[in-house]
Amino acid sequence: MKRTFLGMMLILAGAALPAQANFDKAMEAYTAGNFTEAYRSFDALAAIGDYSSAFNIGVMYYRGEYVERDPVEAWAWMQLAGSESDTENMLLTAEKVFSGLSVAQQQAAKARLDALLDSYSTEVLSTELAPVLLSDDECDVDRTPVSKKQPRYPQTALRKGQFGRVVVEYSVMPGGHVRDVAVVQSSGEDFSQAAGESALYYRYEPMPLAQPTGGYKTAISFSMHGKIDNKQGLVAELQEWRDKAEAGDGLAQYVYAYRLGVFRSFQHYMKDVNLEYQTANRWYLESAKQGIPHAQYEIGRNMIAGRGCEADAEGGMKWISAAAVAGLPEAQQYLASSPGAMPEEERRAHAIRWLKNAAANGHYFSGLLLAWELVSGPGQITQEELSHAEKLVAAEPVNYFDKVRILETEAAVAAARGDFPRAQRLQKKAVKIADRLEWDLRDVHHRMEAYKRKEKWVGPYYYDIELEPTPLQASAQ
Repeated sequence: MKRTFLGMMLILAGAALPAQANFDKAMEAYTAGNFTEAYRSFDALAAIGDYSSAFNIGVMYYRGEYVERDPVEAWAWMQLAGSESDTENMLLTAEKVFSGLSVAQQQAAKARLDALLDSYSTEVLSTELAPVLLSDDECDVDRTPVSKKQPRYPQTALRKGQFGRVVVEYSVMPGGHVRDVAVVQSSGEDFSQAAGESALYYRYEPMPLAQPTGGYKTAISFSMHGKIDNKQGLVAELQEWRDKAEAGDGLAQYVYAYRLGVFRSFQHYMKDVNLEYQTANRWYLESAKQGIPHAQYEIGRNMIAGRGCEADAEGGMKWISAAAVAGLPEAQQYLASSPGAMPEEERRAHAIRWLKNAAANGHYFSGLLLAWELVSGPGQITQEELSHAEKLVAAEPVNYFDKVRILETEAAVAAARGDFPRAQRLQKKAVKIADRLEWDLRDVHHRMEAYKRKEKWVGPYYYDIELEPTPLQASAQ
């Protein structure tokens, strides 16, 4: 891959720990003059061993772009990149910068390089970016399903004798019901609709958690025989992707790992196939090193959740940040929803920044989250923010089935405009659907009371989800 370095008119192939397809996105921001975004992107990529990006951080310090001009810092980043990637032109550029420093500056630059090597050397990153693998028994993070509703077979597909497979992804609430159901793979629109609607009725064992647990995947097979009767076909499909993965194909490594995760839904029928998370993690890591953003996102999520490995939030966020730089909407949405310990004003700006990127990339769920952030902040909303939020909630849902969230977001937008009768009507519909699904959602009632008081909603979407005993939970236990 051809890479453009910002200093001394250098154009050559860069060397790095992973081969970063993400680099081009960072360069797009730089050439467009968006130095803030470019620096953030180079920083995120340097954190996973992209030494082309590390070099460009040095150049930005040398030129004083986004950061204050600092030749000492510039040389340290350039020398780091050149020495760790063994790239001659990088080293020659660093040498020219070093020769222009005073003796005191040279000493400071060497000390700064030592500090950077402690965090960014190939040896350090090879260890920090690799998950510490564990068996499923050692890291049991999956919650136990209590019940799953069988989807209806689409009549058109049934008449044509069509088989289908759908993969749905969702979050599980502390009380055990699911939210934010989305179809991520499907054999067709009719199958997607049937699977998405049935997943809303899934129930899991309740757990005393403060937040929803995301990243659950379930594969749903539509077979006219009413069971999984193509085990040999599934095994053959896995083996085909594994052969390509073992040959070094980065995309195949990702697909194989992803298939392993999806087919966990069929464990009962595939007992002799190794479907453990740690097996998938090995291939996700290999694919992530080759710069496949989807693999970076998946390995990052698994490291943060401790699926198939020791929980490692710091290492996981590095991979997800790299995937977000590459433009992967799911990774951008994850960053928006995972701000860490930020003050509220900073958190909101962080969320809006990433959600705008994800929504612009056509991610419907991110558009919904963005609309919520725009209208639920403290203070007066601007007309521009309100208009943007209204356009977002007017969009047709794409492979997303949580109608309660959709209605509640529409209600929040209406309340922000001051149309409280409409906000109450929409919220009432949301409450009705939640009751039909037997979801324990106290926050929907809190918001209804606010709209009755003619107050717009201010604050997060998940407001009151503390686990309380219910008949469903008692039966699950």
